[in-house]
Amino acid sequence: MTRRRDGRAKSSNKDKLSKNKKIKPIRRKSWTVRRIFQENDFTYVDKIGQNRKNSSRGRKGYLDSALFSALLLMYLKGMDSLLELVKFLDNHKEWLRFLNLKRMKNGQIQYMVPDRTTFNKLVKRYDVDGITEIFIQMVAQMMKKGIIKPNRLSIDATIISALFKDKNGKKGKLKRSRDKDAGKGFDSYRNIWVYGYKIHIMLDTDTALPIGIIITKANYGENRTVKPFVDLLTQRYGITNIDEVFCDSAYDGNQTRLLFIDKLHATPYIELNPRNCKGDTPEEKRERRKHLCEKFYKKNFIHEYWVDPDSELFDEKFDARTFSEQAFSISKGSLKLDRYRHRGIIWATMHSVLVCMCMLVVANTAIAVKRPDLKRCIKCFNNRIIFNSY
Repeated sequence: MTRRRDGRAKSSNKDKLSKNKKIKPIRRKSWTVRRIFQENDFTYVDKIGQNRKNSSRGRKGYLDSALFSALLLMYLKGMDSLLELVKFLDNHKEWLRFLNLKRMKNGQIQYMVPDRTTFNKLVKRYDVDGITEIFIQMVAQMMKKGIIKPNRLSIDATIISALFKDKNGKKGKLKRSRDKDAGKGFDSYRNIWVYGYKIHIMLDTDTALPIGIIITKANYGENRTVKPFVDLLTQRYGITNIDEVFCDSAYDGNQTRLLFIDKLHATPYIELNPRNCKGDTPEEKRERRKHLCEKFYKKNFIHEYWVDPDSELFDEKFDARTFSEQAFSISKGSLKLDRYRHRGIIWATMHSVLVCMCMLVVANTAIAVKRPDLKRCIKCFNNRIIFNSY
């Protein structure tokens, strides 16, 4: 700290930064990935898988919950492929007992490392509906515990690239090697065309935790996923009253707004999309869109839900969405959401669900260890541990 000419103390730039700087949560180094599996129960996965098995005959294989836990471990540890997961389990046999990875061999139950094909068969057997059901039941459990209280929701989407490989195994863009389930869409964030999948996520705005997920082709419109999300809330979660819903301009549609109001009694805070409106300048097009939107509210007797998009109230409310948008930053950073290394809509769904499940189990573990301030800190529960010999 320096002194002024009159003798008074002059604060430096470091002092100013230290005053404005947020206090970071204190992390405890002893929390490990193992703690996550201790605080979360995945036995419900076995019940979902019972209805998807062709027959109960034959030798007993791995439990579905054990295989799913191993896949979850792969994402929590930041592994890029199933081969890397298999090598990790082969080098750390203590995880086989901890994850309950055992099966029948030569008339005896033995702890064994699953093959890559075992995980692929699991994903194929569950299909898109079964994988999504695992995620939905996990969200329902956290709602019962009160961890997630969906009073305000945000809906957003992001695009991930599909996997390209030529006949030699190198990355390429040959038509015959394309993922047939993917599609070509425009990524407005990166301002490029992408051949891949679009991940639609519904988030609890207050906790930034995902509560709904839909995987489509990259050229699939955002508005088309609103009705499935609303049906999920009303039919599966039993939610019919929500205070506010936040969406960007891709969801700007009269029927979308009406759906939020009729089914959820929520005030929609949606940015205007004046792209198709008449006008010579962007300002004129925006003013035209706002006029037509307010006219639609009056016509359908829902003007009480109208909030002027140019008002300070709208800006103040819409700022809450920036907190939920950080969920995409976490998923792409710590959990590698945009590093998709498989093919097909089924694996794309499993990839996205596992990323979202990591966020849920970390939040559940943070509550269990009485550190709710670490609900979104993936790295706080990813330290190494020295296992005792079994």
